[in-house]
Amino acid sequence: MKRLVLIGALLGASGACGVNDDRPPTLEYITQTILAPTCAAAECHSAFKMEVGDQFDAVEATRRSIVNNVLVDTLDPKASELYGSITVGYPSLLNPGSGNVRMPFDAPMPDADVALILRWIEGGAPGAQCLPNAQGNGCFVTGTKRAPAYHVVRCVDGNAVEIVQDCPLADPTATPPRPQPSVCSIATGNGQCTK
Repeated sequence: MKRLVLIGALLGASGACGVNDDRPPTLEYITQTILAPTCAAAECHSAFKMEVGDQFDAVEATRRSIVNNVLVDTLDPKASELYGSITVGYPSLLNPGSGNVRMPFDAPMPDADVALILRWIEGGAPGAQCLPNAQGNGCFVTGTKRAPAYHVVRCVDGNAVEIVQDCPLADPTATPPRPQPSVCSIATGNGQCTK
């Protein structure tokens, strides 16, 4: 009988922990307590290796990786690449045709950590929306990877404060026609629409 009471108490305690997650959904907390220990192993997303260009061992590096390479869709958080990569996975960039690869590669991330990351994205992914250039402008992407829309934004502390300019989308009826959309490219000058 004592064993059943003990097991019931333990199950009740673990259920309560999962329901009331009071951890802060911030870039700093998520980087330091989730991404750095689970994703930034030396052979994966660390300063040493930077697999597929991503680095998650420091807050500034995480911000750069998310803004440059890992689409976070605050309008449809579950469509975000960051969320998808830790839940269902994506086709391998390093081994095409091998099927979906879920991260972390060695073991699933705990459900509570996945839920906290999703809560952070649902809250607008504060701190990892843009990287400022010398003029304080940055690039912010909405939509999906297949159909992105690029915006030049005023960027303060990694947050897109206001849209300064929308980069033109493809428009075959324009004069002259714009068959390719403009992008706000970090590589060619963060905070500028470019072809």
